[in-house]
Amino acid sequence: MAKAAAKAKTAESEDGSAPKKGKGKLFLIIGLVLLLAGGGGGAWFFLQGKKDPEGAAEEKPKPKAVAIFEKLEPFVVNLADRGRYLQVAMELKVADPKIGDQVKKVLPEIRNGILLVLSGKRAEEVSSAEGKQRLQLEIRHAANKALGIDFELPPLMKAFPEGTEQSVIDQAKAEFDKVSEAARATLAKVDGQGVTGVLFTSFVIQ
Repeated sequence: MAKAAAKAKTAESEDGSAPKKGKGKLFLIIGLVLLLAGGGGGAWFFLQGKKDPEGAAEEKPKPKAVAIFEKLEPFVVNLADRGRYLQVAMELKVADPKIGDQVKKVLPEIRNGILLVLSGKRAEEVSSAEGKQRLQLEIRHAANKALGIDFELPPLMKAFPEGTEQSVIDQAKAEFDKVSEAARATLAKVDGQGVTGVLFTSFVIQ
């Protein structure tokens, strides 16, 4: 019996049954390694996917640039109306500190340009809100011109005498719209450059 058992064991070894058992364990180990690797990779993607939205949510919007203003000495000028004058204080809003330094360097030229604009106005032209807004644009134009930045001023629509033919009025309006559009285009090109705004801090007509 003992010999028969030994012979059977030998035969089992020869036909490869034992190695098959070893290969089964090897495949089991490889499977576990792949499973762990896959699980680790899945966990990594999960954490990365979870992290990205949080990171995006944590991004804060960039703060707006702080406005910079250059205060000018008050202006007192005689208006085009006889016996009327304007006393006005203003500040120029500039794009950045470097522009502020440039304003200081050409300040006499800027003031001269502003004085010419103011003295050419009549009281009725600058007494309304619309007139003041137009004046602000003209002052901005004069200040920027001194800085080497130029744009076209939109024209003003003139009133037509009573009895003017409609065809003449229509043609004038069409030309006005065309010129106005071209002027707005030049203004858009320099938007955000040089003097970007004019603020009145005092405005007295006497």
